[in-house]
Amino acid sequence: MPRSVRTFLPVVGDPVALATAFDGDPARWLPGARRDGQDCFILALRAGSLTRTVRATVGSPWRAGATRWRTLSWDPISEDGEPAAMDRLLPSLDGELGLHAQAGGRTTLLLDARYRPPGGAFGGAFDAVAMHRLARTTVERFLEEVTARLAGEALLLDDGPMPAEPSPSAPRDGPDHHRTPVAAR
Repeated sequence: MPRSVRTFLPVVGDPVALATAFDGDPARWLPGARRDGQDCFILALRAGSLTRTVRATVGSPWRAGATRWRTLSWDPISEDGEPAAMDRLLPSLDGELGLHAQAGGRTTLLLDARYRPPGGAFGGAFDAVAMHRLARTTVERFLEEVTARLAGEALLLDDGPMPAEPSPSAPRDGPDHHRTPVAAR
């Protein structure tokens, strides 16, 4: 039986720049992403001292009210890139990643997902006792890393490109030709 996991974190940054970053290339904000196709990425997920490799798929962004959404799913894979054996500790996950713009300029990143514990009925019982905590820790750590990367990407977008310096051969007119441009001070 699928289990739900939901978590959210505030994201620091300009809401417009955060939305632009979230709507952009996920490779720029997925932690340690290695592209594996158009919408697929290889990620190393961490929970405590455990690290597991997954193949993640991120869908195109869409909007519902004040929240931007993207589908997110992942499946554990082995070192050679093949689906992991049934004895894996990390379950497959299917959900939605959202960026919610709140009143007052606050922004929250949230993950609403479902996972199926590996190992059938035994796995479900083991999940109820201990593994749900590991699943929650994994998605919380993932969200922390995405939040930090999104905030960094938004900061880069918010700063914009620096104005070009005039070339040495460019004409220098007026009395202020020797001063540093305002944007560079």
